[in-house]
Amino acid sequence: MEINNKKAISKISIYNLINSMTSNAYSPFLSFIGATLGLPGYLLGLVSTSGTFFTNLSQYFSSLTKKSPKSLIFYGNLIKSLSLFALFFLTSQGPLYTILISIIMIGSGISSFGFSLLTEFYSRASRSVTLSRIYFYSSLGSLPVIALGGLYLEVNTILVKYVFLIASIVTSISTFIVIGLDYKEDYRSKNSAWINNEDFNKLKKFFIFNLIYMITWSFAWPLFPLAQLYVFHMTTFQVGIINIIATSSTILLQRFFGYFIAKHTKLSLFIGRLTNTFFALAYAISPNVNGIYLANILGGVSNSINNVGYFAYLVDNSKDKRAAIGTYSVIMGISALAGGEIGGFTYDYLDQKYGYHILRSLFLYTAISRSVAASLFLFL
Repeated sequence: MEINNKKAISKISIYNLINSMTSNAYSPFLSFIGATLGLPGYLLGLVSTSGTFFTNLSQYFSSLTKKSPKSLIFYGNLIKSLSLFALFFLTSQGPLYTILISIIMIGSGISSFGFSLLTEFYSRASRSVTLSRIYFYSSLGSLPVIALGGLYLEVNTILVKYVFLIASIVTSISTFIVIGLDYKEDYRSKNSAWINNEDFNKLKKFFIFNLIYMITWSFAWPLFPLAQLYVFHMTTFQVGIINIIATSSTILLQRFFGYFIAKHTKLSLFIGRLTNTFFALAYAISPNVNGIYLANILGGVSNSINNVGYFAYLVDNSKDKRAAIGTYSVIMGISALAGGEIGGFTYDYLDQKYGYHILRSLFLYTAISRSVAASLFLFL
């Protein structure tokens, strides 16, 4: 059984590596491309939060189905692949670009929920360490892809359509890596539409704190690409450098935080949320892009804990893990959309009076609100 588990974890790691590399070829640049297409703030709010809202909502509805994890991965990747293929022809069409990005995230949510169930099943012997190892290699593989993507798109952001085409093909093929894995949980039993009372009482504070925090977190998401374009005048390569720094930091710290989370779970959750404060603060006060680079060194702390800590805390404190994951997903998805749309509409309104210079003030307010919301996790 141990040998089979090792083989399964190897396949899961390879699948996650390939899909991480594929998505990182385009996902770090989606909001920036939306800004270059001239999308208004409220549509940028949708694009920037779609990876959370649509992904998480589709994860929730997936939790209500009687499909096996392997079926969820298959159908999710099918939706994602077809949408990426369609985007090859429609990249320059702003509203259609927004719609197709949203559908891609729906497919990602379905497949990632199936993937979460598989990783939960095969990581029970040593959850935080195993998950950290899986995400360590996926982060490592993403580095060259982000760099090459940034350089490639620096010529013309519309060239991303060829990246979408390749991603469509690779995503389809990667499905067959995990399709043969065993999964012996009773996923065909009637699934709860919502978390049961016993699990909810254990996780009530966790849900409420994350809901509040996510609104403050996502408020700035549509503002980042606008600041990158109009305040710091970045290129796609510089946007890529930001992600490379954060990913490199994640690679260096992921394994350490895997062990740290196992011993200090609640403290880790606070640290993970607090570090996001410094990203917004950097956009508020940095005189140039170098300050943004410096702040993203802390991305490794935030990403390492986000990759493992919150998921581990969630499943370790629930009996009906499927319902718990689904409930958490819908709470985070709705609050992300709310925060992102508030941020987008706020900018659209203030831009008419003050222009893009208002962005720095908005980032300062965001940093303050993030730090206050992060402190809630000290009371878990």
